[in-house]
This record gives sequence, structure tokens and C-alpha cells, in this order.
Amino acid sequence: MQSRMQCISVNMNKEKRIVLNNIKMIGINEDGIIYGGMVRDEIIATHYKSLFDEFVKPMEPKPYNRFWDKTFHPESNKRLLIPEDIDIYFKTNERATSFIQKLTSYANNFAGRVLVHDVPRTNSLFYVLGENFEHKIVKMSFRIGRTFSFGGHKIEVKMDIIVNTIDTDIEPPFNAADFSSNLFLMAKTSLNRYEIRLSKNTGTPIDQMSYLSKRRAEMRIIENMIQGKIEFIRNIDSINAEYINGLRIIKMLLKTDVEYQITNLLFREISVSHCSQNCDICLEMINADTPGSFVEILTNKHAVNVMHKKCFIGYFTKEVAKKYRSTETGQIECRCTRRNSFNFKESYRFSSLWN
Repeated sequence: MQSRMQCISVNMNKEKRIVLNNIKMIGINEDGIIYGGMVRDEIIATHYKSLFDEFVKPMEPKPYNRFWDKTFHPESNKRLLIPEDIDIYFKTNERATSFIQKLTSYANNFAGRVLVHDVPRTNSLFYVLGENFEHKIVKMSFRIGRTFSFGGHKIEVKMDIIVNTIDTDIEPPFNAADFSSNLFLMAKTSLNRYEIRLSKNTGTPIDQMSYLSKRRAEMRIIENMIQGKIEFIRNIDSINAEYINGLRIIKMLLKTDVEYQITNLLFREISVSHCSQNCDICLEMINADTPGSFVEILTNKHAVNVMHKKCFIGYFTKEVAKKYRSTETGQIECRCTRRNSFNFKESYRFSSLWN
């Protein structure tokens, strides 16, 4: 008998987005509120999908089978954004429990696995949110394309679930937003429908704005996000604030799907150096003819310092991890190579939301 061979191609990004969208709707239908990176990515991806739709509109037949092809209309490639994880908030433990139960049923339908971990209250998150919140981490995994001889490709989804244990009217980001891009959330409007809107508890002047002023601010933030420009606005003042601030800034700097410029810090990325000096880390000369990406340090306005971006990120990651504590204030500080403080907790003062 002649052997038969059939080949099946699987787009893992497409599969993961389908899984994420299904999880999203399970959470929203349980009155969960989604916030953070998933909302930000959906705003950006939706914008670029509209550009893709405009591009293919005059074509017949319409090439929607090439939607996931990065080489097809690369100008709108951000339509393919996939969130790294899901942050979701529930006002009651009953809703959170029901969500996890339905996640488990969904996973079982596709031979998936769900693991739930209760985060201890020693975690730094509770210093911001307070004792009336519970934090659970849920990890879901599936095997795509498994056969008798092949184990398949693994899809993993991580979820951070925040549960309010008392009856308080608050929603993410709980008056403690870190970036301007994280002021939005997804909330249920009706069965299987939701809206993306500004949070009522951003912890910024937006919360007290008139309707018209708020709409103007909202459109400005979204327009900046689409252009890859965001602001660091976390204004929590605590002993370990700069350590948390540093971790969040590093996470944003290391993103590869969308490169964001954080516009109100005491350092900024530049493409050309207008001065000649040695990089503080590798000691190589940098001038206007040096190719690559650079970071300009602005902690001393009288002596601007330029470094290779790669060198800076390596240094900055180690500096944050050191948790250097000031002998004068007792607070953790993050300092540049020339030992001037970045003072991230004051960066919000230079945000457009406060000016």
C-alpha cells in the first residue's frame, strides 16, 4: 500500500491570539476588568488592522489569507501584536472563582492544563494595592499539532488575577498607574460585548477632568501610543519605589514587538550623537558618524552623557538589581554611571498630564 503524507501548517501567533481572545471574553463575561498590556496592544493592533483593511479594500479577491504574513504590507505589521500576558481584576472572589472554573473547562476541551498559584502577601504588589486585595497567578498551557510521533508546539498564557476582598468602588490601575499607555481598561457593556475606556482610578489629574478635557487627553495619549511615545507617571513614594520603578522601565525598554520612547525620563534614546565622547561602559568613541542606537543621559544638564543603548541597558539592569540605598534618606535609588540620581518617582511632574 502506498503511504500517504499530509502536511498541515499552523500559525502559532494566530493560534495564541485566538486563545487570548477566548480567555478575554470568558473574563469579561464574568464581569472582570482587563487592564495593562493587553488593552494597550489591542488599541495599537486595531489601529494598524484598519490600515491593513484600507490597503486591501480595492483588491479583488481580498487577500485576507495573508493577514498573518509579515511580508504582506509590512507598514501595518503591528496588527499582529500578541499580548505577553493578561491582567484581570474582579470585584468579588465569587467572580474570580467562577472565571478560573470556566478557564479550566475551556482548557479541558483542548487537553490543556491550568495551574493556579496564590501570591504571598510579602510580594511588593501588596505595598501598592493594600491588604484588601488578593493576587493569583494562573498559567494555562496547550499543545498544538500533537500527533502519535510529535509532541506538538506549546502555547502558554500567564494571567495575573487581582481580587478585591471588600466592597469598594475602585478599578485598575488602582490610582497607581505606571505608564500613560496603561490608563485604559476593557469592561463589559453587555453579553459578549465590551468597551475600551479610560479608568476612573488612574491616580492622575485625568480623574478630575471635565468630560471634554478627558476626551482630549484620551485622544492625545492614544495618538502618542500609536507613534510609540509614552510617559512614565508612577508617583508612589516609598522606600522601595525606585526599585519597582526601575523594573517596570526595564521591562518596557526590552520590548521588541513595539519599541516605545519614554519621553519624560532623565535619559532618552537617540539615533545620532551630536558630541564626541567615550561610552562609559565599553569606552569606545561615539561621534556623529558612529552607527547604532544610543542613550543620552540627562541627569546633569551641564554635562550630557551618551552611551551605546546596549551598554546602557546592561548597566541599568544591574544598577536596578543592586537596590542601592541612600545613606541620607534610607530609600533605594537608581543612579547613572556618573552617580547622579535618575529620580524616577519625580518623573510624573514632567508628564503632559500634569502640565
